[in-house]
Amino acid sequence: MWTRRTRNPVRLAGFAAALILLPVLTGCAGRYGSLRFDTEVMRTFEAAQVLPGYRYYTTGSETDPAAIVALRQNRPLRGAWREITATPEILKRLGDEMRGMRLEGPDGAAILDDRGERIGVWYSYRQYPAPPRLLDDGGVELNPPAVPSDGDGPARPGMRN
Repeated sequence: MWTRRTRNPVRLAGFAAALILLPVLTGCAGRYGSLRFDTEVMRTFEAAQVLPGYRYYTTGSETDPAAIVALRQNRPLRGAWREITATPEILKRLGDEMRGMRLEGPDGAAILDDRGERIGVWYSYRQYPAPPRLLDDGGVELNPPAVPSDGDGPARPGMRN
């Protein structure tokens, strides 16, 4: 006969299995950073200033990119991005194309690691992507920007056209 003080062996086994699997499952989940709106980043791109020690990437059209990202040299970007040799002239041309005839944006954001330290910058007129995944080798996986359902739109969540 089971009493309140008697342990259920099935429940106890399930609890033990959960304790064993928890570190394994959280290890597979990986580490993630974040993006934070930053007017200084926006001004840096608008001034076509190349950040020393950063590698630059674009996604979308080569002449009118959906986003420009710069990450520290030791943080290579993985995924559907093209690395570019950034010069002030190239950044000005790409930024001018991105701004085009749009009323708002592009916006700038700091790319932060899991400790809140800035590891890169983001410039786009599109919605922010999912948080960047931080790889064990120092690399970063960052999805291209999301296309708003109503066409071109601001990067800041919650803003309206």
